[in-house]
Amino acid sequence: MIFSATILLAILSLGFLIFIHELGHFLAAKRCGIRVETFSIGFGPRIFGFRRGDTDYCLSALPFGGFVKMAGESPDEQKGEVGEFASAPVGHRIFVAIAGPAMNVLLGIILFSFVYLAGLDHGTMWLMEMLVGRSDRQAQIGLVADDSPAKQGGIKPGDTIVSINDRKIKNWQDFNTTILTHPDEELKIVVSRDGQPQTLYVTPRSLDRKGIGQIRVSARQSTVVENITENSLAAKAGIRAEDLIESVNGRKIYHVPEFGSVIWDATYPFASAHRRFYNEVNESENGEVALGIRRGSESLTVNVPINWKVHALIAEGTEAERAGIQSGDEIVSINGESVKNFELYPKLYDLATTNPGVPIEIGLLRSGEPLTATLTPDISSETNQFNLQGLHWQLSLDGLTLAVPAVPIPKYNVITAVGEGVHTNWLILEMVTKVLTRLVTREVKTKHLTGPIGIVDATRRVVGFGLRSLLFFVGFISVNLAIVNLLPIPIADGGQILFFALEKLRGKPLSIRNQMIIQQVSIVLLAGLFLYITFYDLLRVFLV
Repeated sequence: MIFSATILLAILSLGFLIFIHELGHFLAAKRCGIRVETFSIGFGPRIFGFRRGDTDYCLSALPFGGFVKMAGESPDEQKGEVGEFASAPVGHRIFVAIAGPAMNVLLGIILFSFVYLAGLDHGTMWLMEMLVGRSDRQAQIGLVADDSPAKQGGIKPGDTIVSINDRKIKNWQDFNTTILTHPDEELKIVVSRDGQPQTLYVTPRSLDRKGIGQIRVSARQSTVVENITENSLAAKAGIRAEDLIESVNGRKIYHVPEFGSVIWDATYPFASAHRRFYNEVNESENGEVALGIRRGSESLTVNVPINWKVHALIAEGTEAERAGIQSGDEIVSINGESVKNFELYPKLYDLATTNPGVPIEIGLLRSGEPLTATLTPDISSETNQFNLQGLHWQLSLDGLTLAVPAVPIPKYNVITAVGEGVHTNWLILEMVTKVLTRLVTREVKTKHLTGPIGIVDATRRVVGFGLRSLLFFVGFISVNLAIVNLLPIPIADGGQILFFALEKLRGKPLSIRNQMIIQQVSIVLLAGLFLYITFYDLLRVFLV
């Protein structure tokens, strides 16, 4: 039900952009005295409407977008009458053609400005960086997956990406786009490592048949002490909340260490790297781990006894929740036997394998009080996936919880919000121009473009980030729609503007016969391009 609702919302969002585009054409045509025969919300058969003047205002069966039909717009309908689109002065026709994209640009500015004014959240800030590259933060590597193209090519945590194929990399979005669009191609990557340039050669691995490259790296993260339990071993060792952890046992870290159940998930690309790091910590001499800490301008090293705590993380509406397990419960035993940290997952997996369908008793501590709950994990015979029935957990060094530092969220007033909205539009223009240039030079292939199906799927996923992220994404697509419509493609607005400009220079329009030939050939070519893009959209959306 929720999935269907998000799909519908995504389709309506895309339809709204088309409606706004057509509204621009409609208003400009009316302003220029061009007769508009139909202004429809939606496509397909007319359901109802009303006529005012020469225009039929109606609602059609498929309420996704809309269209405007002007008199004499199609070459085979031109009669040379006053009020026809083709009879209007060239300047008026250019104005009508450019009004659609202009409305999309204006909508983008309005939506971006509203999001800035309403206040950003972390999800929207992340989306901005991924889509637009708003951040000037360098592309520094945080973690490298085992058996990945990045590791095979020699990339290491802490490396900063300087250039790829001699093209400077400005930020993470620039790096990510370059990798995605070069599957199965060897790339010359220059990194800065400890202040020295290193030249590496990496071949992004193609992701199934989707035509998307990946090398399995994550962005650098700082690690902060999010919480410290009073009177815990970590607190007694002198660690404080807000301390930055820069090294573990003398080794610099560039990511937040992960010790929870997620590192056993076979689909998580960095699982084995996290497990290996955990083993290195767990095998520290004297049962202590040395943490290199930055506290303001002060650097110090604190030794913390290794004493792991395993706390449950329970998904809502799952069997684990119904069994009475609560997030925060400390897991201490399995079937009455004490179990420690890294033994937990293998123990549960072994029991589910050797005794399928037999309930497992899980011993817990809640606020110091012991209790038990029973759960029956199972292993899918088809996918071999281990189903823990909603039970997850997080390990912590007795009293020490680590996290990514909170990113300060800027505040905007009306003036600065509009300024940021205009600036965001400009950044999108720069980005799209760069992509189009790389299309011409074949650095980016047509299969990497996204069509309606891909846009709807992306919008569906953005819905989960919240309203502000959705509005920002709709604005992003709106500006992209404007730019694409201004390309000199014969049946697009940009192509029409080009023809009108040529007509102005020649002093006469193309013959109706030539207009129809160009229109028909363009429709065939664009239909082929649409099918090609849709094919790869379907692969990206439905192939896991």
